[in-house]
Amino acid sequence: THPNEAMNARFCPRIMSGVPEKDGFELLHGVPGTKPNGKYVGNVRFEVENTSYANFNDNLIVPSAQSAPIEGLLELEPYLEQATAHEGKKVPVLVPAIDANTGKRTGTFVLVLQVRALLNGASSSQTSDTLPPASLGLVSVVGLDTLMEDLALAPSLDYDPPSSTSQQLPSATAVEMRRRQVATMGTFLTPRYLQNQADGVRSNVTSALCDRYDKYYNSVISGISPDVAIEDDSHVELFERRSPRPFRPSNSRSDELLAGIGFNVHCQGLSIDVLQNGAVTPAAVHYSVTHGAPADHAAGFGFQGVEENPDLGAEASSGARGGLRRLEMKRVEYAKELEDSISGLIRSVGEHFKMRAQVASARQQAGVKMSRHIPPGVPAIAHYRSKAIECAQRLNNLTWNIAARRANCFSQALGIAVTSYLASLSDGSHASKGYASIWQRHGYLVTFEGLLSAVGKELGMIEDASIAVQMLRKVNIVLVSDDVNVSSNNGNGESQRVLVAHSPFVNWVHLACVTNGSHSKTQYRLEIGLNPTYYQNRVPEPLKSGAAVRLFPVLFQMGVDIRQWGVNAGRNVSSQIKDKSKGGGLSTSESFGDAQNIPGINEGVGGLINDGDDDDGDEVGMADNEIGFQLNVDGFRKLNAYAHSVNPTVAGSAAASSAPPIFDSSEQIQMQNLPPHPLLVPLSESIKASAGKMEHSVLDHAAASCQKLGGGSTIFCKSGKDRTGMQVTFKEAQFIQRFIDRKDAVSSEEIFAKATTLRIYGNRVPICEKNAGEAMYAFNPLQAQFMPAMLKPPPITTQWKKPET
Repeated sequence: THPNEAMNARFCPRIMSGVPEKDGFELLHGVPGTKPNGKYVGNVRFEVENTSYANFNDNLIVPSAQSAPIEGLLELEPYLEQATAHEGKKVPVLVPAIDANTGKRTGTFVLVLQVRALLNGASSSQTSDTLPPASLGLVSVVGLDTLMEDLALAPSLDYDPPSSTSQQLPSATAVEMRRRQVATMGTFLTPRYLQNQADGVRSNVTSALCDRYDKYYNSVISGISPDVAIEDDSHVELFERRSPRPFRPSNSRSDELLAGIGFNVHCQGLSIDVLQNGAVTPAAVHYSVTHGAPADHAAGFGFQGVEENPDLGAEASSGARGGLRRLEMKRVEYAKELEDSISGLIRSVGEHFKMRAQVASARQQAGVKMSRHIPPGVPAIAHYRSKAIECAQRLNNLTWNIAARRANCFSQALGIAVTSYLASLSDGSHASKGYASIWQRHGYLVTFEGLLSAVGKELGMIEDASIAVQMLRKVNIVLVSDDVNVSSNNGNGESQRVLVAHSPFVNWVHLACVTNGSHSKTQYRLEIGLNPTYYQNRVPEPLKSGAAVRLFPVLFQMGVDIRQWGVNAGRNVSSQIKDKSKGGGLSTSESFGDAQNIPGINEGVGGLINDGDDDDGDEVGMADNEIGFQLNVDGFRKLNAYAHSVNPTVAGSAAASSAPPIFDSSEQIQMQNLPPHPLLVPLSESIKASAGKMEHSVLDHAAASCQKLGGGSTIFCKSGKDRTGMQVTFKEAQFIQRFIDRKDAVSSEEIFAKATTLRIYGNRVPICEKNAGEAMYAFNPLQAQFMPAMLKPPPITTQWKKPET
């Protein structure tokens, strides 16, 4: 500071409203469009305490009286106009000092003012490329609205503010009036909060994403170019590898580097050949993609955003925990609290002005000048503004955490869905049955069959997976012959293609955000470059020539183990088992059946309820006995719309002329109340009967319906190896028996026998070994006791042993 300056302050063009102790100068927004030329920078108001001092005992000067404060008002508009022509020039300014009570001039404030047209630290001549639009930011790219757009809160973090042309006077809309009111009430994200976000929370996430991209890219290129070398881990067992690879073991769930890669993903195929007169003829093929839950396991499922944001303190942890579904519901609650706080603030300001208007006449007659600002000490205004700041920061913080979580979950789900699509494409029977034209017009149906229990960590996985699957609806897939340069509608060309190593058919992929929308309107275009020969010979005609196939994902969920039994029964299974091991009794002997007599239940409970992984202490925690039913009802609604679109039941309708299926309310304002499609009646009845019950037939009928509609299916549990192995072998056994009997209704005894054979001698035991290092399913007798009959593992394949005492 220069010696003859009493104060030196640098600030952005806002109205100065005060100097809070922690956050420095707090400056108010101007209101665009309130000047004839469309500009409004605002005024700076000065206020100086006016105190008289007296000399006491010749040595001590003390205040003797306090008068009305002295204020001054400086309009910045003229100086901004000068700055356009003479950027950076210092200008002496004399501001009249006015007694706040009498309105009489008592002196002059002397300033040296330097005004520059800056945006984000760059001069106006340099701002064209300084700030990318918020539509390119993470929050928008993952399809999230900030829920703050209509409120026009400053600063406009993660969304682009309305252009000044959209705010020109006059405007009579209620939303616009509210925006203008809020724009005069200051910023709602404090400098300290923004600094914490920039230097801590967001910096950590973006650094991790950049590091992940580099390592993923190098891993891919190392398989193509000898010039790129990565760490050689070929000597490391598969289940212990932690570098980015096409296969990711299930016990790497907590590894942050691998969070964008689906884990334990396998495309499991079963082909049936007919041997007749010494000739082998391919007769039928069945594909299922098996995988672990597409969830952000590395981030966990506890409270979100506490350690990363000390500025929010305990407020950040008020219920914001769990997976994406629960977090996004909590975010809506936060947005409602913010809107209520803003309404209270607007109401309080209005009441303050109303009160002031009532006394204005009397004060003017007495010669007292009315203040032109709102004093900071009005209790109601201070309360609501403080509450609004708290709500805005909490909402913004949670939105960012959700965006990062969405990115990880969506990345996993997309890889899984594309695997299913390419598997269906490789299955020539789909093309021969005409399904390709259905995919092109109505979308590719992919059904996710979840086997998670709605309690503890697995509840969070269900919540993550439900949103990740829902996001897939935004994806359009285009198959491209690698000899045709049609890639990249956004003009980035071949440089944005990611090469695919070790595949004889897929040469590259390219994912881009479609530019016809942002935030919740974001769409994705995934181009897959195929080997030209494969493209010409195997890709059906309806899928050529740049045809875009939109994914139509549906999710069905049914817990199938003892933890889900506990959720349905409203009991903490782990606690009951511990009580039993201490000499107590299980409270529901008739429901537990023979569980009380299982060997070893009294000798200790270590590892009794787990999947053989290191992080299996998740049977204790929050439970939700309604989420499965809600997700299944929603999945049925979507699948029913697809079935009516693909196979209309109205006389005279045809699939070729029917409208594309409804997925959610954003695609059609007036949702149709469609009756259950004839193909889906068994599924509808199973869902109705499943409330509060372990009804495996929901998954059974969902899978059968998907197959009849020409779609693909995926199966997942937490790790994608044990419960998933039981489900996929059961489906394959059904497929074999239906082929043999040539009918849908087949013998359960025959199916169970074939499923047992597949579980013992098929590929699922080796998959367990490559994930966990043991060629066994990670079930114990207690878990097996409570699984549905069709999913019980053969005892010879399980690894449980009686605990040592």
